[in-house]
Amino acid sequence: MCIRDRKIVVPIMPTSLEEAQELELSRFEGADIIEWRADFLDKDSILTVAPAIFEKFAGFEIVFTIRTTREGGKLELTDAEYVALIEDVAAIYSPDYIDFEYFTRKAVFDQMLEFSNLVLSYHNFEETPENLMELLSEMTNLTPRVVKVAVMPKHEQDVLDLMNFTRGFKAYNPEQEFVTMSMGKLGRLSRFAGDLVGSSWTFASLDNASAPGQISLADMRRIMEVLDAD
Repeated sequence: MCIRDRKIVVPIMPTSLEEAQELELSRFEGADIIEWRADFLDKDSILTVAPAIFEKFAGFEIVFTIRTTREGGKLELTDAEYVALIEDVAAIYSPDYIDFEYFTRKAVFDQMLEFSNLVLSYHNFEETPENLMELLSEMTNLTPRVVKVAVMPKHEQDVLDLMNFTRGFKAYNPEQEFVTMSMGKLGRLSRFAGDLVGSSWTFASLDNASAPGQISLADMRRIMEVLDAD
């Protein structure tokens, strides 16, 4: 897999309609995908702000994400509220990808089966769990558009384990897209070298990182240019 196959995802986290309108498109040059972290708004504002987001970033692929408090996000939602927001945004705006927090929302996963563009995600800001292979396997068996895992390493071996597991799963499931990262400073290597093991996306930030260890879009572009040079 060559490095240019990997896409750079830049999260946006506006906390108001005004902030969404003030986002400058020119600053996103070099990004392939925009992840709209809708959880930085209150739940009643999401549909109000959505037109500004989807209109402004019409030239990009968009991931619609509501990261809830259970997975390190900002919004506390019932399962019913979570599903309703996803269904409303999907019906009106058809985002390219829809993030679904699989293990915390498993009870309502059957309501997501109509969507062919799911990013089944798992986030653990505390550790790299010992059963990571089982978690990857369960999500992979559901054949979503993307399997995404972001975990926190406690030592170097955690980073290498994640990369090794990703390589193994990609080898056995070449048609499946995987997005995996080890967070924090210790895991930063996984953000640069993911393409070596079959991780399709890497995340970069503009101003505020949406996860520990994320680096700036400018730095990510420079690093990828170096890695891609002959």
